[in-house]
Amino acid sequence: MPDFTVPDPIRDEAISTAQLEGERAVLWTSFYTNCPDGVCPALILRLRRGQEAAAEAGYGDQVAFLPTTFDPERDTAETLREYAGQQSVDLDAGNWHFLRPETYERAQEIHDEHFGLKIEKAPADDIENLEYRFPHYGLIILANERGVIERAYPRGPKTDIERLVDDLERVATA
Repeated sequence: MPDFTVPDPIRDEAISTAQLEGERAVLWTSFYTNCPDGVCPALILRLRRGQEAAAEAGYGDQVAFLPTTFDPERDTAETLREYAGQQSVDLDAGNWHFLRPETYERAQEIHDEHFGLKIEKAPADDIENLEYRFPHYGLIILANERGVIERAYPRGPKTDIERLVDDLERVATA
C-alpha cells in the first residue's frame, strides 16, 4: 500500500497508511461527492457494505476504510459529513476516514504518484449546476495489515459486493 498521510477533516486528524501497518487491513478508493454518473456512490456503497459486514462479524477494529477525495475544493468537512449520512456510512465506528488532501494539486499528486491515476478537471457544460467534473477511475484496493496489496478491483463500481466482503473478511482476519 502506498505510504501517504492525508487529513480526515471530520475527525480533525491526519491519517497515515504507514501508521496503519501492523494494525489494520485497508480498503481504499478515490471519489468525489459531486459525481454525476453514479461511479462514486457505487464505490462508497461497496466500502460501506464492507464496514457493515466487519461490524456484524466482529472484526471492525481490524480494518480501516479510506475513501480519498480528489475534489478537496468542494468536498469540505461539512460536505463529507453530509455525504456520509446520505450514503449511510457509520462515522462513529472509528474505522471510516474520509480523506481530504489539502489542495487539488496535492490530490492529483497522491492519485498519480501513488496509484497511477491521472485526475484532471473537465468542464461539466452538459450538467446543470455543476461547473466541473472529473473523468475518473473506479478502483478499489484491499491491503492486508502488513500493507501488502492483496486485491485490486479495477472495475470497482461493478465489483460483486459479496465477493469484496468475503475478500475483506479473509484478508482482515488472516
